[in-house]
Amino acid sequence: FKVGLCQFRVTADKNKNILRARSAIEEAAEKGAKLVVLPEIWNCPFSNDCFSVYAEDIDAGFDVSPSTAMLSDEARSLNITIVGGSIPERSGDKLYNTCCVFGSDGKLKAKHRKIHLFDIDIPGKITYKESDVLTPGEKPTIVDTDVGRIGIGICHDINFPELAMLYAARGAALICYPAAFEMTTGPLLWELFQRAR
Repeated sequence: FKVGLCQFRVTADKNKNILRARSAIEEAAEKGAKLVVLPEIWNCPFSNDCFSVYAEDIDAGFDVSPSTAMLSDEARSLNITIVGGSIPERSGDKLYNTCCVFGSDGKLKAKHRKIHLFDIDIPGKITYKESDVLTPGEKPTIVDTDVGRIGIGICHDINFPELAMLYAARGAALICYPAAFEMTTGPLLWELFQRAR
């Protein structure tokens, strides 16, 4: 089967981001993709001060989660599986970096909360702490879909081989790590990590 990997420029306009994601999904499906994967934090700027503003309560339903409502609609209408990158999720008083997987029937099949938050301090290059705002997820996510069993990670989760080893042991045919990797360490590590996992 074909996999569509969607990339697009994210803006401060959530509605515009949702429309861009919809367009990218539809283009991938038109080209024959049966699995479409979005990037990490695609509905808002990737910034700690934006997460609480753009966060959606996924468990409260599509009426209050326009990003997941769109993913569900697209999966169902295009008859595809979508690994929905990630969006900021509000759950009670906590914020998570969360990936939703939708089946071809439009139903939410799995929800992965990023386990390993990205905290980095390279003097003169980059300082960033996701843990200042986000809460880490607590469990691995493996999901059976129309295209096979998929293990889900988000960005920095790829740094930890134990997660990939667990998914392999549980029969994953594919592992997806939606990511918005930064350009300081990313070029040194990203391609190598992908091959290793």
